[in-house]
Amino acid sequence: MKCRARVESIVNPEELPIDPKQRALDPFCGSPARSASPAGLRSSRRPSIGSTGLIASLVAAVLACDRGGDVDAGTEGNASSPMAAESPRDASGEGAPARDPLKQAYYGDLHVHTSWSLDAFAFGVRVGPEDAYRFARGGEIDHISGVRTKLAGPPLDFIAVTEHANYLGVASQAMSPESEARAIPLLRDFLSADAKTSGAAMAQIFAHLSSDELIPELNRSDWAQSTWQELIRLADQHNRPGEFTALVGYEYTPMPEGQNLHRNVIFRGSNVPVRPFSDLDSKHPEDLWAWMEKARATGDDVLAIPHNANGSNGLMYERVDSAGKPIDARHAEIRLRNEPISEIYQIKGQSEAHPALSPADEWAGFEMLEGLLGRPAVKSRPHGSYVRRALMDGLELEAAGLPNPYRMGMIGASDSHNATSPVEEDNFTGKLGTLDGTPEARLQLGDGNAAGLAVGSAKTGSPFGSGGLAGVWAHSNTREDLFDAMRAREVFATSGPRIAVRLFGGFDLEGADLESGIAAAGYERGVPMGGVLEAKAGDARPATFLVEAIQDPREAPLERIQIVKAWVGPDGKAQEKLYDVACAGGAAPDPTTHRCAIASRPPDPATCRIAPDQGQAELSAAFTAPDYQPGERSFYYARVLQVPTCRWSSWDALRLKVPPLPGAVAFLQERAVTSPIWIEPPGRGAEWESTEDGEGDPSAKTAAEHASGKRAFEH
Repeated sequence: MKCRARVESIVNPEELPIDPKQRALDPFCGSPARSASPAGLRSSRRPSIGSTGLIASLVAAVLACDRGGDVDAGTEGNASSPMAAESPRDASGEGAPARDPLKQAYYGDLHVHTSWSLDAFAFGVRVGPEDAYRFARGGEIDHISGVRTKLAGPPLDFIAVTEHANYLGVASQAMSPESEARAIPLLRDFLSADAKTSGAAMAQIFAHLSSDELIPELNRSDWAQSTWQELIRLADQHNRPGEFTALVGYEYTPMPEGQNLHRNVIFRGSNVPVRPFSDLDSKHPEDLWAWMEKARATGDDVLAIPHNANGSNGLMYERVDSAGKPIDARHAEIRLRNEPISEIYQIKGQSEAHPALSPADEWAGFEMLEGLLGRPAVKSRPHGSYVRRALMDGLELEAAGLPNPYRMGMIGASDSHNATSPVEEDNFTGKLGTLDGTPEARLQLGDGNAAGLAVGSAKTGSPFGSGGLAGVWAHSNTREDLFDAMRAREVFATSGPRIAVRLFGGFDLEGADLESGIAAAGYERGVPMGGVLEAKAGDARPATFLVEAIQDPREAPLERIQIVKAWVGPDGKAQEKLYDVACAGGAAPDPTTHRCAIASRPPDPATCRIAPDQGQAELSAAFTAPDYQPGERSFYYARVLQVPTCRWSSWDALRLKVPPLPGAVAFLQERAVTSPIWIEPPGRGAEWESTEDGEGDPSAKTAAEHASGKRAFEH
């Protein structure tokens, strides 16, 4: 008989436990000896478990900018995962963390800034990397609003502090009264007690940042190098294998004419170059990848994660390179190796799908922020700015006999600049210091924020969302296992809640595997999210996809699971289709519309409570596409939707006892999205793979092969 998780749906934040030890039981009855794979999930067919030009330029610049210490007593690292059991130590490994062969779900944030990023420092943030680690592990830290802040829910499993590489060291130097940085006229004026002088200097700094113009006096390689070395030391100091992972990383921030091409660069270990590569070295991503290839050949493996493609004006996922030349096999291979995953949810909007690109997807308009990051009044071109369409472009390139640079997994992150991960709607504390650090500032009430600036409008409030988190299926909570899972694309994105979702696909999988355990069956007879299935010649069987999801115990129940399919038609053009595959309540989706007959009700606006008879704690399904064609080139990924809950804007209005803003989004459907599984026609391995070793998908190389420099090339 299967164990049943005790999952309680708590909908009033005042009733939520804030002690990180108060967690829901593991889906396997909390047994520390059992695998943390979601094998105990049941089929969804069963019953559920119980201003001025100055202001304008500053706002534009803020939208352009992307984006430690001992943990408080009583916090723990790994127990935050709703699908994870306790992580026992390996008796044979001298205290090394045990490695679960069927993997566990870990949650973290690979996009966190502190006062050591120049934009955060400029807006009054004074908490540093030590505070970021303390916050992630459940501790309490100072906030720009004057209050202390902490996660209302459990700690995170991992983070990367990703300070901006451009002008790295300037902010940390400026915070020291003895530093020579304070003698630089621009910084001296910025730090002036005179508001007019300080404001003019701030405007000058951000005008340069938003236009990607060099500020020579602040471009100090010695400051960047020493600060980078300190960031590496702090990551090593706070890294606790098996309990909490601190990854070494930073942000690369080119923004040609305000068009976002930012990436977070994440290393597998701490054997890294002496200083980071920034947009002041080159604004072309190809040059970043070349630097990464050399870093990988002489040190630890490394990957880059594009983010906020929604503000790239279509430049993030183009079919040409930075010079305007069509993508060739070498370019595609290098990109695929260096950028195996992309960030689709964060504070500055989502980059999964756009209503204009996916008009048949009723849920594509989630948390939209469509302006260019450096010029918010200008709308970003959708094509090339959203991952689903980029994945489809990749299929078309392959169908035309060209390489596919866009075989990407998907994650979420926050892009907080307050040393926090403010992903909880009922506990949202803003993105960037004084800009939006109080409910009054976010809702545009009174004089706004302490700097006298405004972001958004009095009708809609701040345009920012609450960000997202990365979910990673890994053998253990260690740098090596988490990184290798990211490289293999066995990752998923959440819009904030710790929804646990798993996807497997295979030609030999079947619905009965939902009862016996999809992880064991999926790894043995199929591939997990991020994997590639190659059809066998003469085999007309369609693939079966097994998907399971569990709600975050602190969050609302789940409404439905969906499968997004895209394939290349006879005309060489990619098409997409959305299927509901599991419905709360157990009813089957309509066979014609492929939609659940569910009409979820929004929460009570007076209390933000959701109706108790909605949703389900667990959902699962076995799905075989009814329109599958043998030999098709396609991909499939899963999306899980919660029942509607209040957005941060509604919670802020309730706290301040003011009416909701008329143009603000009042409620939303939080979600999780898996990485895709691709189906390739027979013989795919000979189509475009590397001529250097002919061994298939370059993103599937082992960490040892990457570290050896075997696949490095000359520049």
